[in-house]
Amino acid sequence: MHNVPTGSQPLIIRVQPPKDHPANEPIYLTGTVTDWCPNDEQFRLHPEPITGLLTTIIPNPPADLRYKFTRGSWPTEETNSVGQSMANRSWQEADVREVYNEIEGWLDRPDKPVLSARVWQAALWMPQLNRHRRIWVYVPPDYDQSDRCYPVKRYPVVYMHDAQNLFGRESGQPGNWGVADTLNRLFDETNWGCIVVGVEHGGTHRLTEYSVVPNPMHGGGDGAAYLAFLTDTLKPLVDATFRTRPKADQTAMIGSSMGGLISVYAALGHGDVFGKVAAFSPSLWWSDDIYALAAATPYNFVHKLVLLAGAQESAEMLPDVMAMYYTLIDNGYFEEKIHVDFYQDGTHSEWFWGRELERAVRWLFNDEIPPAAENPVADNSVADRSVAVFEETTGSPATREIRLLQPVLTAELRNGYGKVIYRLDNTTGDRIHGDRIHGDRIPLKPHWHGLFALQCLLPNGRIDLKKMML
Repeated sequence: MHNVPTGSQPLIIRVQPPKDHPANEPIYLTGTVTDWCPNDEQFRLHPEPITGLLTTIIPNPPADLRYKFTRGSWPTEETNSVGQSMANRSWQEADVREVYNEIEGWLDRPDKPVLSARVWQAALWMPQLNRHRRIWVYVPPDYDQSDRCYPVKRYPVVYMHDAQNLFGRESGQPGNWGVADTLNRLFDETNWGCIVVGVEHGGTHRLTEYSVVPNPMHGGGDGAAYLAFLTDTLKPLVDATFRTRPKADQTAMIGSSMGGLISVYAALGHGDVFGKVAAFSPSLWWSDDIYALAAATPYNFVHKLVLLAGAQESAEMLPDVMAMYYTLIDNGYFEEKIHVDFYQDGTHSEWFWGRELERAVRWLFNDEIPPAAENPVADNSVADRSVAVFEETTGSPATREIRLLQPVLTAELRNGYGKVIYRLDNTTGDRIHGDRIHGDRIPLKPHWHGLFALQCLLPNGRIDLKKMML
């Protein structure tokens, strides 16, 4: 019988095993509650239905608990990230009664890969919303070694929403961005790294936290409090814990859908904190208030903004995104600081947003990330935004025209009401009379003056939509 001093409440210990850990391979808690027996069946960990984490419950924990994890024997005890035996874990009676632990490796598997993304805060208190939230953190591959550099290396930080769907294998959720894999690959290619802080959505609170004003059908409106949590609670804690570069031009936010909407609000209202923002498929339909705010917010702090959407999303997505772009430009925002990308194959899904993550990060931080080695136009990287798609040829009213400078599959010229007034279609090699006209020039009629938009579908699948005054 174990000699265990008793406490008043049970202790719940949740454990994240190393990635690729076989589901049928047991893991045990060993320590002062087992007399250090490495395979006590009473403390074998079992999957938790909701979180998927491995869990054990200690009904009467000792006031001062010391413990470790094994796979059933001491040669299989846990290690740190570099395969070294680690000190005993500890818990005391005054601590919280729910504990999260992450196993980084096993003694008999020194070459086992280590997760670069992990749960950092199992239940961080959100005083602005009176609830808890789980927070993930990704650190670049050189983070643990760079603290010995001189000067000590510090990193930009990217804050992201919907953390359940960001980290792939690490989170165990289907349908994800693969953030860690993408950023690890970018680090291998460029030696540039960043810290990512992922905030899990609040389930039933998601819509209300990601919206600043209520929607007549869906409610909501706690977005200002959620942003206050990020700026006043989470960011100071991150900057105090990790080696960050805390200034606005080194702090980014990226979100999609409703997370994209709250990211636009962050760009408009908290540009002094989040100087680089990417909104993927933003839910701008939620309220016209976002456009009014964009029209009324002076360009003071926002350094860079990415707007991304796909043609396979809702019929309103592309017009909504372009309406936001035009509103910001009309309000004095610098065109070179706003990057708009549309893709013909883009859908409202994690695979699309994950695919475009590297391009967005490269553009947001292109002042410090080395450029891609490949041809920027051929590989469809964000660098092709610097290549002009068209130029207006000036002259007499009878000879004005738009000359396309890149190959396009289709090109549509729209007037200020959104009506297509001229269309080129190069999907066929033959000149076709009527609406399907093949070529690289759009003749401008003498009475075409004012605000127009040119929408071009490029061979790489990107849709370029450019506002112009004729």
